[in-house]
Amino acid sequence: MAIIELFKIKSVKIMPSVCALLIFIALTSYLVMARTKDVNPQKSSENHISDYNELDIERNSIIPEILYKKPSGIIKSMSEDGAALGVNSNWEKGLGNKWYIEEQRYGEDAVVGGIIKGDTKAIDAGLKMFNWGFKHQGNDGSFLGTSDAFHSTSFFVEAVSRSILCLEESNFKEKYKDRINYYIPLVHKAAKWMMEPDVLSKGLRNDAPYTHRKYLDAAALGLAGKLTNDNKLTEESRKLIKDGIKLQLKNGVNPEKGGYDSSYQMVGVVYAERWLVYFKNDPLKPDVENMIEKALKWEESRILKSGVIDTSGNTRVEGQGKEKGPNDTVKTVSYSFVVRGFAFWAVYDHDKHSELVARKVASGWDCIKKRKAKHI
Repeated sequence: MAIIELFKIKSVKIMPSVCALLIFIALTSYLVMARTKDVNPQKSSENHISDYNELDIERNSIIPEILYKKPSGIIKSMSEDGAALGVNSNWEKGLGNKWYIEEQRYGEDAVVGGIIKGDTKAIDAGLKMFNWGFKHQGNDGSFLGTSDAFHSTSFFVEAVSRSILCLEESNFKEKYKDRINYYIPLVHKAAKWMMEPDVLSKGLRNDAPYTHRKYLDAAALGLAGKLTNDNKLTEESRKLIKDGIKLQLKNGVNPEKGGYDSSYQMVGVVYAERWLVYFKNDPLKPDVENMIEKALKWEESRILKSGVIDTSGNTRVEGQGKEKGPNDTVKTVSYSFVVRGFAFWAVYDHDKHSELVARKVASGWDCIKKRKAKHI
């Protein structure tokens, strides 16, 4: 999440004076930018942009400034042959008995960030991570031996599909046309495996307690369907979007394991935004937009003055749950997703307030990283 969140911590005590200074600087920078830069993309009658693709939105947002500072930095997070460092590289060396195809999804940020920054080194590194993943694909489209097969595959299918769609929208389309043509049938095969009746029913049953997975699965199948012109995939994605919307509570919470979670709330929002930008003319668009607006409003209520995310009461991340991820480390707030969700909406909805929120969270995140660095 971001290129890979290198700054993972279990608990944080924030230095108020330092955070306050950082937030003041961030807000001052925003006000100067607002006076000097036109951030008014053309909008539809419903007050949302009508003619921007995803690359346009990201370029016009603060996402490159915050999340794509050096996209080729992902090289430090992968082995020479493209395996994600940690559980996958250890498995490859015989040092572990599990691997997860989802860990290869971080190539997505390298590819998209590389496109925006004009960094072919980053794009090549991201594609190398995808290559490693596809080397472990079976004839039926599944990834042989991966743990948590359906859920893990959904992450990877979304990452590859979005990356290829962005390459096709970019000036790099011709340069990478052979790689694009190589990946399309492979990711299509993986998406069709997800759609196998037994696989799909079991996968959705396992995903049921987690609302964010409705939007992740919808983005995976929807973007794969868009890429491959497969209407069966896009129709299934619409069903998942409908199911996700039905789960939202009146206060804007998208439930996780029977409660709220201020980290996974934004993971779901980001995947819903990605679905939305590729299906701008879908009849579900107003309902998705309404869900996102309510979800962002609730998330904002969980942001402290310092910009740090309040995790008290969370069912999964840092609160009550204290879940562990694939690398057997305790999960921490996905700040990259919180920043990305608000930053995307700032451009999509022409909402300067959302950009202020994104900058505030980015400042809080910086405080956390700097405090951790002092203890290394």
